[in-house]
Amino acid sequence: MLELKKKLHFKSENYLYLLEVIKSQNHNVRLVGGVVRDAILGIDSEDVDITTSMRPEEVKKVFTSLGCKVIPTGIKFGTVSVLYNGELFEITTLRKDLSSDGRHSQVEYTDDFYIDALRRDFTINALSYCPFEEKIYDYFDGVKDLESGLVRFIGDADLRIKEDYLRILRFFRFFGKFGKKIDQNSLNFCIKNKSFIKNLSRERVKSEFDLILKLPNYSDVIILMNSISILQEILPISYLKLDEFIDAQNIANKFSTYLANETKYALLFARGGDISYTRLVDLKFSRIEARIITDLLSIQRQKNIDEYFLKEIWLGKNNFCQFFIFISAIFQVTKKVETMFLLLKNQQKPLFPINGNDLLSLGISGIMMGKELAYIKRKWIESDFALTKQELINIAKKNEK
Repeated sequence: MLELKKKLHFKSENYLYLLEVIKSQNHNVRLVGGVVRDAILGIDSEDVDITTSMRPEEVKKVFTSLGCKVIPTGIKFGTVSVLYNGELFEITTLRKDLSSDGRHSQVEYTDDFYIDALRRDFTINALSYCPFEEKIYDYFDGVKDLESGLVRFIGDADLRIKEDYLRILRFFRFFGKFGKKIDQNSLNFCIKNKSFIKNLSRERVKSEFDLILKLPNYSDVIILMNSISILQEILPISYLKLDEFIDAQNIANKFSTYLANETKYALLFARGGDISYTRLVDLKFSRIEARIITDLLSIQRQKNIDEYFLKEIWLGKNNFCQFFIFISAIFQVTKKVETMFLLLKNQQKPLFPINGNDLLSLGISGIMMGKELAYIKRKWIESDFALTKQELINIAKKNEK
């Protein structure tokens, strides 16, 4: 074990109070995990996790008596959340694993920080810090791995993965975030156990994969996961056209905008067969996400990407920019789309001046109304929205003759 004397700085202004309260009750306490890892790298961390020998019921009792709001977020697993001065802190009792089925673990409490560190996933996530001693506790060379950009499992990689198969996805996320070189041993056991990803709840898989897609270098991570067929264990994808996926980010950069996760998912599904709204909901996409993704995918049926179609998208979609990116990547018409994007992006969207009542007054109803509205709307868009209401009514009258 390495004990490194170093003063770390944290964004939180209130963490020390909680640690002092716990220490005053004759319990050992440290910061642990991501907040320590990030502080070593000089990164501000929003989440401050605290680990202690104090049992959860005692944590709850002590902080409630001090007027803090205490939330039993995972009290049966040893975790409570304490709200103090506007900040939320997770306080977890030191634990050791008794058994695991790859999804859930049975644990018991311990007073040993090393035993608790053993149950964590990667060396860089097992670091703990005592601000009273200004000392980093590193049981598995996590600081060295952090400096060299190596993400590796603690001890037996096969065993760590079998404790929780979600760690396969976490390996790729943390590699994408902190990795400079791949740990081949960790990668090999991810590949060996990849089929067990299907044993996990869809909620956990979706949540973790969302985080991967939000990484700045997400496309590199996706390429790696695709190359070893782990991507296909996560999503119903039979084939991924990587150049389209990469092109989309380049187009977004060109448009000086972001690439939404829904657009990324649509690109992942675009060449992999049919994916329905219902299937997406089954995969634990929200209903809003599912609607956006299926809306984007429906564009693949479009036969002609012309000026009219792009204007119609701009007019009808609040997130038209994402549609433009998707169209550019799928149909490889970036120049055409970019020209239209630059022309339209700062324009105020006009309001179509005709409605159903206008056509009813002309004696147009039923199926014919829908067809006529579509026809005159097309004429209006093709005129670059210049045709007036009266001119559009005249067109409708002429068609009725």
